[in-house]
Amino acid sequence: MSVEAIHQNDSSDEIEVNLSTARPHLSDYAEKAKDGQTVYLTNRGKRVAALVPADVAEAHADAEDAYWARRAREAEESGTLSWNEAIVALEGGEA
Repeated sequence: MSVEAIHQNDSSDEIEVNLSTARPHLSDYAEKAKDGQTVYLTNRGKRVAALVPADVAEAHADAEDAYWARRAREAEESGTLSWNEAIVALEGGEA
């Protein structure tokens, strides 16, 4: 069975399709994502979700994990403040 995209850009790596159109053909659109295309699901003309290749989603998750690991490491290296030091830093008052 063939599925029709509502909008496909010139590079043909992105597709937009309405949710109600996509619903009965979800496995077809998942296959398109597996093949490297990004399928944007729309509702009333607005993008509400996307089907992306698994490696793209995994790379995004890895990048987010690395970001938060770096932030945690930086926080640990910067040391801690006592409650009174935090008040002084925030309010500029006396501890």
